[in-house]
Amino acid sequence: MGELITFYGATDGTNTTGTVSLDSNILYSSVDYIRIPKGVKLKIWGIRAYAVENTNFNIEFTSDVTVATPSYETVDSVFVASNDYQTVEKRRPIVVKGATGKEAVRITWSQSTAGSGGIAIDVEFGYD
Repeated sequence: MGELITFYGATDGTNTTGTVSLDSNILYSSVDYIRIPKGVKLKIWGIRAYAVENTNFNIEFTSDVTVATPSYETVDSVFVASNDYQTVEKRRPIVVKGATGKEAVRITWSQSTAGSGGIAIDVEFGYD
């Protein structure tokens, strides 16, 4: 069993798309992505999200965050209807492996009308 850490962030309330700036009680400042160390698995066990406007939160993965323009692919999405709250508990977590140490996960959002919203994810870092 690894460490379970909650990362959280919010939309900016003025744009209809963007990357969630993540924070946690173990971080000194906010980050735009979570980098996965070599040989470590990142497991997302739970997602909690709220939104004032219809919002789609995407959990995205890149195999190389060190390049000038990383290419991300969506590994999971959570849709939250206007003025609603969504909780997703994973019986089988979303698992992303750190093979080279350059892998990373980020969360993006998209809305038809700009509004406030937020997300929290429960992440475990562990080994096999």
